[in-house]
Amino acid sequence: MNVSEAKQQSNLNAMIAMMEHLAEPWGIKDAESRHLYMNDMAYRYTNTPKKFAIEGKFDSEFPASWAECEEELIEHDRRTEACHGRVAVIETHFWFGQDSLTPYVSEKIPLYGDGGVFIGVAWNARLLDTLSPLKYITQQKPGVLTTEVSTDLFTRSELDTLFLLLQRLSTKEIARIYNLSHRTVENRIYSIYQKAGVHTLNQFEEYCRHAGLDNFIPDRLIEKGIQFI
Repeated sequence: MNVSEAKQQSNLNAMIAMMEHLAEPWGIKDAESRHLYMNDMAYRYTNTPKKFAIEGKFDSEFPASWAECEEELIEHDRRTEACHGRVAVIETHFWFGQDSLTPYVSEKIPLYGDGGVFIGVAWNARLLDTLSPLKYITQQKPGVLTTEVSTDLFTRSELDTLFLLLQRLSTKEIARIYNLSHRTVENRIYSIYQKAGVHTLNQFEEYCRHAGLDNFIPDRLIEKGIQFI
């Protein structure tokens, strides 16, 4: 191992030492999308047996149902490499070995060695919930996500946008998810605000809390698979 490789391994070891103590799932993959490391919570999240040696394994080689999503998972790696920054997706599967589908937000961060050479990605996952800043202020607990709504004020497409708006995604990000133009999303948000009688996102979050819409999630986001955001 030369000096450069030794330094790179030292940096990875320091990152692994940090991840070992984190409460969220974290892992590392190399530049060819082979797994190098997962912390204990990542093993539990992916429902991977502890005796399974993950080092050098591709997603499709894991003894878990989500391995069927390898193509999308590798696409996530490639997009992270291409944009030179953090890339997030919504991963919906039977995480933690549960019997029901659960959406998680998974983010990948590019890793670089000497000379800015791409060497892999670090990934993490967190539950997709409705915990907006307003809930921190009012000290509310996250609610159970539901696809049902008790109002017919908003159209289905507006409800889809409403959910991502509450996640504080930008109009550009919402447009990308639903393959719409930026202007179409802006018009939807304007219509939503008009119907709710609000002018700002903070006012809209308050409206949704009182209207029972803060726990709504669109059906399409809890279908099994990967949604790029």
